[in-house]
Amino acid sequence: MRRDVFQPCLVLFPESVWNEQVDTLRRRLNRWNGSEQQLFRQFVSDVEIVSLDGNGRFLIPKRYQRLAGIGQDVKFIGMDDTIEIWSAEQHERLQLGADDFASRMEEIMSHSEP
Repeated sequence: MRRDVFQPCLVLFPESVWNEQVDTLRRRLNRWNGSEQQLFRQFVSDVEIVSLDGNGRFLIPKRYQRLAGIGQDVKFIGMDDTIEIWSAEQHERLQLGADDFASRMEEIMSHSEP
């Protein structure tokens, strides 16, 4: 689990997906560039390994709850190969309006396929 790079939410990665993400990032960064090393360090150091308890539950550490503004109402969203964990209020606030959502979907989906 780590805080999302772009949005105020947490992201749960299956281990295989996490390893793939880290490998992809490492291939794109130069080990001998200090700025790029800092990016890599920050990406991998802000991670929490999550384990399930005997009842199949996991605990979101308080630090991560604060980072994502998560309180009592939580929203889980499946995003392909990861799961986002949002404050329900924050998620609702960042949603597009119905008309804007429809027009943006139409624009994207009407492009001819490659």
